[in-house]
Amino acid sequence: MKTILSGMRPSGKLHIGHLFGVLENWRKLQDSYRCYFEVADWHAMTTEYRNPRAIRQNTLEMVKDWLAAGIDPKRAVIFVQSRVPEHTELHIVFSMLVSLSRLLRNPTFKEYVGELKAKELKTSGRRVLDRLVEQTLDRILEVLQQEQQSHLSAKEYRSLLRARLKETVAEGLNRLFHTTEGEELSYGHLVNYGFLGYPVLQAADILLYKGEVVPVGEDQVPHIELTREIARRFNEYYAPIFPVPEPLLTRFPRVPGTDGKRMSKSRGNTILISEKPEDLAQKVRRMITDPQKIRRGDPGRPEICPVFALHRVFGTPDLEAIERDCRSGALGCVDCKKKLLSQIQAHLEPLQEKRAGISDAQVVEILEEGSRRAREVARRTMAEVHEALGLF
Repeated sequence: MKTILSGMRPSGKLHIGHLFGVLENWRKLQDSYRCYFEVADWHAMTTEYRNPRAIRQNTLEMVKDWLAAGIDPKRAVIFVQSRVPEHTELHIVFSMLVSLSRLLRNPTFKEYVGELKAKELKTSGRRVLDRLVEQTLDRILEVLQQEQQSHLSAKEYRSLLRARLKETVAEGLNRLFHTTEGEELSYGHLVNYGFLGYPVLQAADILLYKGEVVPVGEDQVPHIELTREIARRFNEYYAPIFPVPEPLLTRFPRVPGTDGKRMSKSRGNTILISEKPEDLAQKVRRMITDPQKIRRGDPGRPEICPVFALHRVFGTPDLEAIERDCRSGALGCVDCKKKLLSQIQAHLEPLQEKRAGISDAQVVEILEEGSRRAREVARRTMAEVHEALGLF
């Protein structure tokens, strides 16, 4: 059996996007691969470093969802990244093999920095605008006083006022876009070293267990290229220890949130795997639909409706009839949502019942045992690495 490593950052209770996008795929992979499923808590620290204590409870909640979805500790190794110190040790070794410019080209890093820069620009812009308003008022008052003392003509007064205001605005814009002199990266203060190097740690995660395949969507194939580069470089420089992992292309269905956008906790548009029945009913009831379908009888466009998209995801049996009746106007949005609610409840109830029977103590026991098993493999790999490096 080939080896797979995959993992998640512990962010607490998971939503149905995780269920259909990752967990159902993991459940199938258990039967045909040697699977290591990692709680990537060091990766979580790259952004949650101010509140690391929340990571423990988030881990417990997340792993309960894994177990409820059918991830089996008897068929896969479920472990915590930070409980296996060899991850960080191999990360240090691999960090010597990657240039700074290569890390800066990472698409995820560039996207993240872009978001941070936009946020900072927005915050800085508000501060600069407030200061600019105050300074503008000061300049106007200053010019008014000059005008009273020197009795300027209207044309002279207008010219002086324009010059002072242009001066003030230019100063404000300069502050807004100013970069510290000599600073090589204008965004360097926005990103910690850990986040920049997270793909190197990711490579250590995969190669520590000699992962041969990595399950990814087609758009994520470039993300594992760095792991492949590191494996080849290590093998060339020192000894052929690591396999060069191949992507295992997997179709991840797009699961829309209740607002029609991609489901994400940051957007507040999720449906949790463990969602309470009353909360689930309220969320489905409030879901947006085709904006042109206002009343029952109005023809709808199911291809743009997130309610219909979730019908597809959950495999509603009478999908063709729903699509046909939506287009003709025979099916109203309220009834369509009732059908969806019934389908979601039927799908989630068995998972929720299983989840309710899993205690924190059971999760801790599973993670401790999984981490012990993972470390046995990790120690063997690092012994090979030390021998290949030839250090004292």
